[in-house]
Amino acid sequence: MNSKIEQLAERRAALVARIASQRIALAEEFSPVRESLTLVDKGLHALRYLAKHPVVLAGVMALVAAIRPKRWLFVLENGWMAWHLFQTARHKLEDKTAHLNKIEI
Repeated sequence: MNSKIEQLAERRAALVARIASQRIALAEEFSPVRESLTLVDKGLHALRYLAKHPVVLAGVMALVAAIRPKRWLFVLENGWMAWHLFQTARHKLEDKTAHLNKIEI
């Protein structure tokens, strides 16, 4: 019985060591992607903030358009279209999700 426990303890120690080495290898492999994902995460955070506070976005764009109207006119037009496209897609997705949630399994 004692030898069985010792074997299990040795096996557990070997597995723990293997897991530790795999974690280190994964962290090394993941490090080039980490910066990109951090940037994406910050961008998503900014988009969520702007989605909750559209007046801030409108104010910034109005200020930029007043300072450099010719350069930013296309940004305003395309941004407005993108905003409407985003809102439409979000509402349709919410409607679809609500419909799927109503379906009983």
